[in-house]
Amino acid sequence: MKPASLLISISKAARSFIFSMMAIITPYYLQSMHISALYVGIIIFISLVSGSVFILLYSRVPFSAKNRVLLLSVLMVAALTVLVFVRNVVIFVVAVFIGGISLAGRDFSAYPPIEKFAISSFETIQKDKNEAFSVYNFGSYGSAAIASAFLYLDLRYSFQEIFEILLVLSILQLILYIFVKLPDYKRESVNLRLPKNVKAHVNTLSYLFAIDAFGGGFVTVSMLTLWFKAVYHISLSEAGFIFIIVNVLTALSILVSSKISGKIGLIKTMVFTHIVSNFFLILMPLVPNLYAAELFLYLRQTTSQMDVPARDSFTNTIIPPGDRIKTNSVFTTVRTLGHGPGPAIGGYLIEAGPPSLLFVAGGVKILYDLLLYYKYHWFKD
Repeated sequence: MKPASLLISISKAARSFIFSMMAIITPYYLQSMHISALYVGIIIFISLVSGSVFILLYSRVPFSAKNRVLLLSVLMVAALTVLVFVRNVVIFVVAVFIGGISLAGRDFSAYPPIEKFAISSFETIQKDKNEAFSVYNFGSYGSAAIASAFLYLDLRYSFQEIFEILLVLSILQLILYIFVKLPDYKRESVNLRLPKNVKAHVNTLSYLFAIDAFGGGFVTVSMLTLWFKAVYHISLSEAGFIFIIVNVLTALSILVSSKISGKIGLIKTMVFTHIVSNFFLILMPLVPNLYAAELFLYLRQTTSQMDVPARDSFTNTIIPPGDRIKTNSVFTTVRTLGHGPGPAIGGYLIEAGPPSLLFVAGGVKILYDLLLYYKYHWFKD
């Protein structure tokens, strides 16, 4: 793994700590201001939609990759600075938008398209590329586990003090990116149109990723936290404990992903592991108590994100190098937009009938798995 790929992965880990912490505390932070579950879902929906618009517009900024990530990092520092000093729902939503902060618990920001392009450029051998993306994603979930552990320790920090810690990490990310050398890229054409064969893949994958993201929108970290809070009345510390285990299991599974994809291929890894995870998701509301529901969530996480490094490697292999930043931006935007309706609808489902949230999520995501295999079972990596 190249040093630059490692620095990018460390930066990703710092950012993931921020996003994971924000995703878990947001339902508690908003409900401390007397916001209902329905409106918490709507606020998460607004943040996801505005974030996707931000990504789409930002991809058109005529800056180098280096200057893009530096500007993004400065904006995140500014947003968290605002949250440290101002406690207001409207200001919260505006700051989340300006800072490109994902409330999904996943990195639906403008960074990944650039980072994935950079890693795919640094790591030219397929095996090295698969392993680099595993490390890139492992660091993300590992740091998310640390964020969850921080909450579990129940150190009685105020929300303001938590925002101060996240501000320090955002400054660290900015410093890291000052020292990372990112590759230049050239667009294939002045009018930015993709070649027909590339466009066909982009269109097909965009439809598929939108379906997966729609299902995933019901079970973002914020929505799962809200579900457990509504059904089992868990505290913030208990939520932290749950997501320690979730993120540790996910991080370990990410490391195994490249080994599995090396044996059975990227597409089979994406599909088969994902179906298993969503089967466990559907079982979660069918069990009678908190501990059993947690167990099925943990079983889900053993395979839930194995498709992520495989997907990153797949999309950055099937798409030519010159088109990867543009297409990665498209895929990130599609996934962020796809997530958008989930929290808004999910907030209603939690108030109307909590089990339906997980039934809908699992069913939609299994549909995506079957369609993906139907469309791309021919792909050989």
